[in-house]
This record gives sequence, structure tokens and C-alpha cells, in this order.
Amino acid sequence: MLGKLKGMFGGKASPSSKPRRARVNLRRRFNIQSETAQGTMSRVTRATDLQLGRTVCLKVQNRDKHDAAAARSAQDERPEEGEIAQQIVHPHVVRTFDHGVSTRGEHFVVMEFIEGVSLKFLRESGSLDLPAKIELLAQAAEGLAAVHEKKFIHHDIGPRNFLVDRDNQVKLIDFGLAIPNTPRFQRPGNRTGTLQYMAPELIRRETIDERIDIFSFGAMAYEFLTGKMSYDAANAMGMMLQRLNQEIFDPAVAARLLPEALSEILRKTLARRKEDRWPTMASLSEALRGSLA
Repeated sequence: MLGKLKGMFGGKASPSSKPRRARVNLRRRFNIQSETAQGTMSRVTRATDLQLGRTVCLKVQNRDKHDAAAARSAQDERPEEGEIAQQIVHPHVVRTFDHGVSTRGEHFVVMEFIEGVSLKFLRESGSLDLPAKIELLAQAAEGLAAVHEKKFIHHDIGPRNFLVDRDNQVKLIDFGLAIPNTPRFQRPGNRTGTLQYMAPELIRRETIDERIDIFSFGAMAYEFLTGKMSYDAANAMGMMLQRLNQEIFDPAVAARLLPEALSEILRKTLARRKEDRWPTMASLSEALRGSLA
């Protein structure tokens, strides 16, 4: 009888339920040193984690905006950013130490603090030669491959989401839009990301998979290597129409000194049909390094 009563009144959690975690008082646990970034959905700071005893990057989501976005896109069905990021441990992915919910109901993520600059900054500085650019892109490809190997889609690949530290090591950051690479999350309708790097099938609101990241990586690499965008429309609507109806501006013309093997990699990563695209990120880093041979 006792066993039946426990079953009736929830004596055991269901297999799909998540264990409740104690809420964290962020003001007590962290000493904020400086603000590093202010996004539309979160606040990112350099902080001392008194629990871990180290300097960290603390990302705290805006509660109201997070809840509103979740209501619009059913994000409450997917794992939280920190839950995804903590599963991916790789030299070229930012290390996530902890995540949770604050006593104010804010979702937070605790990551390694990276002293460095973005690929966007390095591209704009014009300080790198071609071999140096290739090496950084190859490391970036390895980081993204690690995400795909764990069965996730990053969903926001672009030059601002790769940092290069003082040892010239690339780190992929920001899993705020990441989703599991499973049928439930591959369904049409989720058009989020950065338009300049967005894959055609995402713009069309079609079924997606990890190949949207491959296209975005190709768009980023094209810009990094040629100094130009793969499409040259002046506004958002024109950019979307070009992405859907036109091939990219040929990289061999955009940068005439690029080796043909490298131009071909760019063409293939940026194929409009996902079936024609470079097949996996796991094979791309070796191909990039080999393109200068």
C-alpha cells in the first residue's frame, strides 16, 4: 500500500525531470571587476569567483528578455546555455565551469576569462599574413567540430564569437542560441542568428542541422581571408534575396592571390544547397592547413 501511495503522489521524480538546483546569490559569490560586454539579452563581466577562487567571465541573462524570448520560440524546451556549454570541453572552446539561476531568477554562466581579441578585430586590424589567418581558422574549425561531435548546433557562428588569446589560441564562445542537433530542434521556423552569416535554409525557415554552422563558418572565413563579404547587398532584404538566389562572389576574383585549393574550400562551405556543402567541420581544419601546401 505504501508503495502505491508513493507512486500516486510523486515519491520518485520522472526520468525526464531535472533536479532542482539551489539558487545562487551572485552578489555574495562574485566580486565584479569590470564590464566586458553588454548584449541585448545578457550582461557579461570580468569577476572574481569567491567559490572557485579564480578570475572568471560571468554572463547573466536579462530575466525579462530571456522569458519573453522563451515564450516566443519555445526555448523553455531546450537546455539552458550553460547546460550545453559545460558539455563541450575542448582546447578551442571556452571552458564553462558552472551555471545556474540566481536568487533573482536570472540564468547565469561562469566561464574561463579570456584575455584576447575577436577574429573580427584581427580582420579589421589587417595585421595578419595568410598563413597566420589559415592557422586561426583551422583552430576555429576544430572548436566548432567539437560542438558538432557532442550533437549540438551553435547557431550563431561569426567572427565576434571566436576569441584569440595571448598565446594565439582560438576559443569559440557564446552558446546563447545553441540547440541540440535532434529532430525536435531541427524543425522549420527558427530563424535566429546573425544575418550576414546565415545559411539559406535558415532564412527559408526550412529544416536545419549542423550544416547551417558550416555555411556560417564559410561566410566568416571568406570575409576573414578576402576582406570582403561573400554577398554585397546594402540592406537586409537584399542580403536575404542574394543568399537565396545567387552564388557567392567568386573568392578567386575577390582575392586573386588566394591559392585555388583555398578558394575551392570557400566555395564548398558556402554552397547554397546544403547537400553540396562541405560535409563536416571535423575534416575542415586539415583541409585548411593543407591548402597552402
